[in-house]
Amino acid sequence: MNNVNESMTAGQTPALIPLPTMADVKTKNDVPADIDFNYRGLSDDDRIRRAVKDMEIIYASDEQPKMTPLVPRFVKAYLWNTPDFYQPAYSQAGFPAAATLMDDVSFRHPNNLFVQAKLNAQIVGPSSVGKGGLPLIFQYMLADLMAESHDNMERQVEIDERNNLKGANAKKEARPDNLVQRIVFPNTTIPALAKQMKQNHGLPCFLEAPEIEDLWGFKNGTGGMSPLVLLREADDRDGKIRQRRVGEKSVTVDVPLFLNYCVSATPEGAIDFFKRDMLKGALNRQEVAFIPDQPIGAKEPKYKPYDERYAARLQPFIDNLKSARSHADDNGRIVCKQAIALAEAMKDECAAFVQTNYDRTWDNLTHRGLTHAFLKACVLYVANGFKWEPAIEAFIRWSFHYCLWSKLHVFGDRIREAENKLQYSSRPGKPNLLLLISGNTFTLSDVVAIRKSQGMDDSEKATKNMINVWVSRQWIRRQPDGRYEKLEYKH
Repeated sequence: MNNVNESMTAGQTPALIPLPTMADVKTKNDVPADIDFNYRGLSDDDRIRRAVKDMEIIYASDEQPKMTPLVPRFVKAYLWNTPDFYQPAYSQAGFPAAATLMDDVSFRHPNNLFVQAKLNAQIVGPSSVGKGGLPLIFQYMLADLMAESHDNMERQVEIDERNNLKGANAKKEARPDNLVQRIVFPNTTIPALAKQMKQNHGLPCFLEAPEIEDLWGFKNGTGGMSPLVLLREADDRDGKIRQRRVGEKSVTVDVPLFLNYCVSATPEGAIDFFKRDMLKGALNRQEVAFIPDQPIGAKEPKYKPYDERYAARLQPFIDNLKSARSHADDNGRIVCKQAIALAEAMKDECAAFVQTNYDRTWDNLTHRGLTHAFLKACVLYVANGFKWEPAIEAFIRWSFHYCLWSKLHVFGDRIREAENKLQYSSRPGKPNLLLLISGNTFTLSDVVAIRKSQGMDDSEKATKNMINVWVSRQWIRRQPDGRYEKLEYKH
């Protein structure tokens, strides 16, 4: 899409862009138009109108929005060896790993609370579509953290082995306080993860799961924390991991949970994993990136070599991320005014779009997505040496809509089905059944019918038990003919 300012003279106000008709929305083969997401130079009103038009096109299409050509320098660096076909999804996978490189820092959110860069990526695509290249990005981006974690794990094993050789009454060797292990394995149990979080002293950790089913390894028998609960806690501002056990060797821990992660899944595997959580919050917190099937007969995409040149390309950005704490205040807090302004602008754009369709499902899914978009912008700001670059705005807008489109593409029908099954009571509690009985005298059959209409047990035994309570409270009394007369709640 050409920049809307190309044909304008300096200082000229851009013309209002009309909302699309259905003919505009559907393009040939239902492929969305090339949207560059570059709204710089537009007034607020024109920016919102253009954003609404773009969203009408994106969410009416069966094809994901094309990746914007405006890509920040850091993203270009870690995607340098990735084939074009995989770049949209791989671009999202880089964020949770990059955020882990920053020590315990937080960013001021538009709501004025400070939030840590808790990020995730769920890469969803059919079998054999190319998710296997993701670990290479992580191996180079997190090389130092992986080496540190491996060395400290070996030290911990050696200490444990020496202690196991000692007698029951012998003094055991204490674990050093610096055995930081910021790489988490998907088959880690909840007690082990809780202990790992405690010894990491609040530093962010990273988990990569080749298959989403691997996360069930966190389930630690009956009563263990469900991986779905773990995913919810990992994304929450005040999320914690709690483990309470009784016994000399048991683990009792209550510490903050700072776990960034990237998991891969097929559409079937992802749907099965979240089938009981469509509305409970774990799925809502996921950043989904979809990889479609390649066209039939297409050549297999080829990667460039991952070598010293790739590592050298990444290193300046890695150094910037590791130095984040040195740019923060004494409490580790960072303020990126440009990211705040972008998040507020995107929120206004989403609000304008949802007012055209009143799609509650879409609106609910945007809230977490906007927070993740804000945090991704902060990561790019830090990686770029605490300098804002114009490409961040367009890329973050595309990233937000790509992830939201992907989530709706994979889970949308099931989320809407779950919402349709959810029925809310029009009142906070059950109505007074005596007031539902018309007239001031009634029979047992009348009460049975009322209980049935309210979805209650309509058996004669249950109904008589309730009537006996009413009699004992002197709300009603029995009459000689077997009927009942109201003493309270009369019509």
